[in-house]
Amino acid sequence: MSILEKILESKKKRLREDMEALPLAELRNQVLTNKDLTNQDLRKSFQPFGVIGEIKRASPSKGRIPWRLCLPELVRSYEEGGVSLISVLTEEDYFQGGKEDFRKVRSLTQIPLLRKDFIFREYQIWESAYLGANMILLIASLYDLETLTKHLKLTKELGMDALIECSTAQEVLMAIEAGGIFLGINNRDLKTFQVSLQATEKLASLIPSHCLLISESGIHSPEDAFKVALYGAQGILVGESCVRSPNPSSHIRSLLETGLKAKGVQK
Repeated sequence: MSILEKILESKKKRLREDMEALPLAELRNQVLTNKDLTNQDLRKSFQPFGVIGEIKRASPSKGRIPWRLCLPELVRSYEEGGVSLISVLTEEDYFQGGKEDFRKVRSLTQIPLLRKDFIFREYQIWESAYLGANMILLIASLYDLETLTKHLKLTKELGMDALIECSTAQEVLMAIEAGGIFLGINNRDLKTFQVSLQATEKLASLIPSHCLLISESGIHSPEDAFKVALYGAQGILVGESCVRSPNPSSHIRSLLETGLKAKGVQK
């Protein structure tokens, strides 16, 4: 069984528990009663380049990631660095995140938040809206075209955007056909967890001009940011190097500046 399959088995168990604790009908009522369903135009945050800073506690391949700052300090440093969005990992068993992390970050900042998790059921989309997400991650390999289109439509109806994560040309084409705007190219193979920035280079030419390419995983240095920006990325999602940094704001600024430089923009 691959790491991804193990994560999904664990997620299905937790999802059953969540649905028992808060049934879908009640969850829908809470969202429709309390949430502003107006979409923000998040595309403006990535003109011509942007950084998504991630709150990440662990990974299946490396285990617990030591933070240099506490959560409030980390969020403040991300803000000072100029992130476009903050991504919060909420998967509990392999990334040691959780919905409580998301709630805390939501209370600490007005910056748009991306809920990053293994989302494959309608319930999780409603739950993300309930938590206050502005964007959610949809992993293309977990979907067929019909279900992805349906879930993307619901996401937009609930006032959120979706970052559709792709690893192959077929997944990119499916994401575009489903109506995706934010297309993430994952430089990490979710079956082996091997990383290569060449994944972004290989798939960038498939991304049409009306979509935004976000390069995910394996970006640790300004040189990495410069490279994927030259490949065509309009944004990067960076986690481990940010939480490990003693000065995330400075690190994020360096990534942003080199990304903009690659686009021919001096900040």
